[in-house]
Amino acid sequence: MKSILMAAVSVAALGMAGTASAEPITVFGYDLNATLRAEAAPTYEGGKKYSVFPGGDLAISRPWEFDSYSAPDDAASFAILHTKHFSFGAAASIREDRGNSAELVGMRNIGYSLQGGGFMDIWPTKGVRIHIEALKGLTSQSGLLVNTGADFVAHPGKWMIAAGPRYSWADDHFNGTYFGVTPGEALASPLIANPYTARAGSHFAGVEANAEYKLRPRWRLTADVTYHHLMGDDANSPLVKQLGSVDQLAMGLGVRFALSD
Repeated sequence: MKSILMAAVSVAALGMAGTASAEPITVFGYDLNATLRAEAAPTYEGGKKYSVFPGGDLAISRPWEFDSYSAPDDAASFAILHTKHFSFGAAASIREDRGNSAELVGMRNIGYSLQGGGFMDIWPTKGVRIHIEALKGLTSQSGLLVNTGADFVAHPGKWMIAAGPRYSWADDHFNGTYFGVTPGEALASPLIANPYTARAGSHFAGVEANAEYKLRPRWRLTADVTYHHLMGDDANSPLVKQLGSVDQLAMGLGVRFALSD
């Protein structure tokens, strides 16, 4: 959480510096945009206790792409090919760390995981987006995660509103890391008696909804809510079944802005 807070502070400082300058901050002709958020979510995926924490990120886009739709749960991406109905390119994300305190005493301490891969967007109509991304763990874990979803997007007045279903699949490396229990962990845990193997399969199904309000030409207020229902071996893990919950709810409020005058 400390590193997230530092990132958010850095983004805020960049935002103040950018808004104070007369020229937009650009990277090879691309605008630099920032998002600052406050989020409420379970302390670990599968947990039932919640915490509130700050977040933030930076993105680059062409000026006319500032209001192009992307969901808050999308990985950061860079399109290699982009047309009216189709785009694909590189994607990356950072997965939160998982400690081993409270109910997780005896479990592994899993560090932040950098994930890299690719994405594809299909727009069959102006108001419908199909999104697919595949992310491979590069640090802390080596699992493969495939996230899919559909979004129904509307633009009433100064609002942009979207909602749609989600489905995620993960391989045995990912599920084993976050939902498995090794014999050593079972021996060290005062709450979990037996080891558990989480194999490849469905990770979760759920729904995501989000909204943006145009506050100023290059400033947007944002809000989102996400519900995930854990499935398969993940749902049957003692980390979830005994200590947590299969129902995962997360909410966020924030502001998105271009680092320019």
